[in-house]
Amino acid sequence: MEGNLAKLRNAAACAAVTLLTIACAKNQVAPVDVEYQAFDDLRADIRAVIDDPAREEEAIRIVNVLQEDLAALRTRIEARKLRTRELNADYDVTRAELEAFLENVATEVYENHFRVAETHRALMSTITAQERDAIARAHTKAMKAAIATIQSI
Repeated sequence: MEGNLAKLRNAAACAAVTLLTIACAKNQVAPVDVEYQAFDDLRADIRAVIDDPAREEEAIRIVNVLQEDLAALRTRIEARKLRTRELNADYDVTRAELEAFLENVATEVYENHFRVAETHRALMSTITAQERDAIARAHTKAMKAAIATIQSI
């Protein structure tokens, strides 16, 4: 009888540990993966909504350019953060060097914003108002995912 009770306790303990492990193990998806999926969803919606093959192809090309621009932006942000840390750790850096770096960052931010805004405007001019309404959810999801990815850096 005690052997059965010991087996039952071991089985219960094993089950509890397994359940706790499963409950604690979060299957977190990287923000970049969420962004890629959101852009894939946007392309799928564009294919489903736009009937004109030429405009569909152009819209997908623009979405690809937008996604590439955002990926390049992510890379530049990571490099800027690294350089900022390097400058911050260097006690010999002059104020002029730091100001030049910050001015360069401000210029890059403006240029990146301008490039993404132009690409986005090109996409909006390629699709009609009805098509825009039909893909709005996927478009918003893609933009929010891109922003979340950039903020996670």
